[in-house]
Amino acid sequence: MHTYDIQLRRTDMDALEHLNNVVYAQYLDEARADLLARHESADAPWRVVVANQRLTFRMPLVFRPEPVTVTSTVERIGTTSFTLVHEVRDDESLYLSATSTLVAIQASTPRALTAAERAYLTTLMAA
Repeated sequence: MHTYDIQLRRTDMDALEHLNNVVYAQYLDEARADLLARHESADAPWRVVVANQRLTFRMPLVFRPEPVTVTSTVERIGTTSFTLVHEVRDDESLYLSATSTLVAIQASTPRALTAAERAYLTTLMAA
């Protein structure tokens, strides 16, 4: 499992003082970028596109000084793609659950995941 803490910003809130729905997608993107950066070399950076993303809002998240945590696990590894399961939560509450399917690309064309990429993703699979 990969974890990534995010500090809420006042500008992330909507008029009702809840985290804006679009900002959840940005939080997931930040967490994915960190997840991929942990297994990246200068000669082989990850190049992926989000092919599908599904967000399920569980409860409103209001501004507070404590960060929230995005957890990510790998649900599936395919030939050119993989699916991540995310949660945005703190110790007491689950605010969002989501899935993201990412496709590895090279020059805008899907490419097969490398053996090293598959090995890394396998370490992030739920037990």
